[in-house]
Amino acid sequence: MLLNLSIDHHSDFHKWISNKLAVKYSLSSFQPLRNMDWTRQYLERILADPSSWNQVISVGECKVGYCGLSNISIHNKNAEFFILIGDMEFWNKGIGTKAGILVLNHAFKVLSLNRVWLTVSACNDGAIHSYEKIGFLKEGIMREACYRDEHYHDKLVMGILSKEWHDNTDHLLDKNEPHKKNF
Repeated sequence: MLLNLSIDHHSDFHKWISNKLAVKYSLSSFQPLRNMDWTRQYLERILADPSSWNQVISVGECKVGYCGLSNISIHNKNAEFFILIGDMEFWNKGIGTKAGILVLNHAFKVLSLNRVWLTVSACNDGAIHSYEKIGFLKEGIMREACYRDEHYHDKLVMGILSKEWHDNTDHLLDKNEPHKKNF
């Protein structure tokens, strides 16, 4: 289930970004360990940003990560997709795929966007597979754009267009409940 991210989620959020493995290929802002005050200020900043849509990924009573859209441009009809499953107990269970489907549904059916894009470290095979599974296509390479583990890594730019999403959703969504929000 997706829930609106709020400042009340700062403890969960802090736990997710404190997991070095979970954030290894995430935002550079999350790389050094941060304290709870920094986390709260970060949440206040992103929640105040009108060009973002931030959601908590909830499985039952567990808050396991967050996802959404940033850099939403109504004029250009595009946005950047993001996701972080911070609770590793929920990795490789299809949670990210389901959350991604819900975010793309919101982008294309509610916001009427034309394109959603993302960047991902080229060595993050699991994430790339998950993004391809929900319809993202590789569009280009940003050479040596990410510095992790004392090495530079390439980043892939991936994107999906509204017409590609609408043509490919049958195998992703339950036809009886296309907007189902439960995991």
